Amino acid sequence: MIAVKQVELPQTASDKADSRQHMVVQALKSESETLRDLDHPNIVQYLGFEETPTNLSIFLEYVPGGSVGSCLLKHGKFEDNVTRSFTAQILGGLEYLHSKGILHRDLKAVNILVEMTGVCKISEFGISKRTDDMQGGAFTAMQGTVFWMAPEVINTQKSGYNNKIDIWSVGCVVLEMWAGVRPWDGEEILAVTSKLYHFKQPPPVPEDIVLSPEADDFRRRCFVINPDERPSAAELRRHPYLAIPPDWIFNGFT
Repeated sequence: MIAVKQVELPQTASDKADSRQHMVVQALKSESETLRDLDHPNIVQYLGFEETPTNLSIFLEYVPGGSVGSCLLKHGKFEDNVTRSFTAQILGGLEYLHSKGILHRDLKAVNILVEMTGVCKISEFGISKRTDDMQGGAFTAMQGTVFWMAPEVINTQKSGYNNKIDIWSVGCVVLEMWAGVRPWDGEEILAVTSKLYHFKQPPPVPEDIVLSPEADDFRRRCFVINPDERPSAAELRRHPYLAIPPDWIFNGFT
């Protein structure tokens, strides 16, 4: 079994003039170019690319467990060791990406696939960006999904952004796994954009969620406002919150 992502190539003059269709095609080409050089257990495996007169197709490994997002919808918030295990794996994949000069830019629960064995794989690289300057970063137009977005992405004209935007998104994904709902649950995009732009607020912890001191410290580190002070994926992987009992194994969702 393999997974195929396919888009139709514009055929008519009006289709060729449609900027949205052009963006979809470019995103798939960009994803193929990014993925073909990557090889890591926590990154979805690229298998090939095909271009015909009518279609572009990208071939990927099939991950049968669905996404973290679909598992949350089906099972509700995760047991804490599951969250710790998944978070450590996501950070492992991110550390590898960042070492290759790649910013993912759209990290969220629905873009992280899960094997039946509990292995997580980062997917969806359509808006990822490769940069040779991981410190100076990117000055491109705002990309990604606002609810998982770091403040510096929204205010990109000021100083650009670097790979630390993915760390903020990790905090948002962990919040999803703790709460069973998306970050900023119940709030509209414009209101969230304003809070990020003007106040640089992180998404709040829902009132019914009680965090251990280690979990709360992990959350706070992901949401450090100054990206220069936000830890790297390699540093966060060593955080005490992610310590799992040595005899624990993933047995599915309870």
